[in-house]
Amino acid sequence: MIGAHEMSHGQIEQDDADTLLIGAWHNPNLSQKDEQAAADVFIRMYSAGGKTNCKPDQDVYFSRWRKLVYNSCLNSTCAITGLDTGKIRLSGLSETLVRPAMEEIRTVAKAAGHALPEDVADSMLNAEPIDIYCVPSMQKDLEKGNFTEFENILGEPLREGKKLGVPMPTISMLYETLKGIQWKNMVLKGKMEVPPKKQTFANGT
Repeated sequence: MIGAHEMSHGQIEQDDADTLLIGAWHNPNLSQKDEQAAADVFIRMYSAGGKTNCKPDQDVYFSRWRKLVYNSCLNSTCAITGLDTGKIRLSGLSETLVRPAMEEIRTVAKAAGHALPEDVADSMLNAEPIDIYCVPSMQKDLEKGNFTEFENILGEPLREGKKLGVPMPTISMLYETLKGIQWKNMVLKGKMEVPPKKQTFANGT
């Protein structure tokens, strides 16, 4: 978690501390002791410069789902609409679109065995003052014409929800919309070809 913005070309302003929570994502083929030892090594390496706040996290599954409440919902809605976090709240979309999506993430997280606080949507929506007008990372990506991480941020929780039988209509809509935007950008960047437009004549033949 970090707040950093490119004020102009090559000029970066960091307005929030670099905070990183690190924990072991369990692999059944490894011992949890070895996994935690590897995580501890990474924490020491990342903290070595003395400018970061890198801490051990004993429940990265919980932290992952909690962060998805923000990324899957607010981040993606800002990207699609072109509205920053403050304007999303001022427009009312925070209640009609973002909050329902957040509740879907909370529901599937609970079904997966990771219960988030009931007020997690309020916490995420009110995490910063409205007049900061924060532009989240996915919105920045689209403004620059870059690809987005929609498969990781939306696709993964959506597939988990389907597996667990949790309806996620709002997340599904956000996912499919960003999937279409990604397809468009792939065409624009020459990563995908589409058939040429068929030539038509005045008489319709």
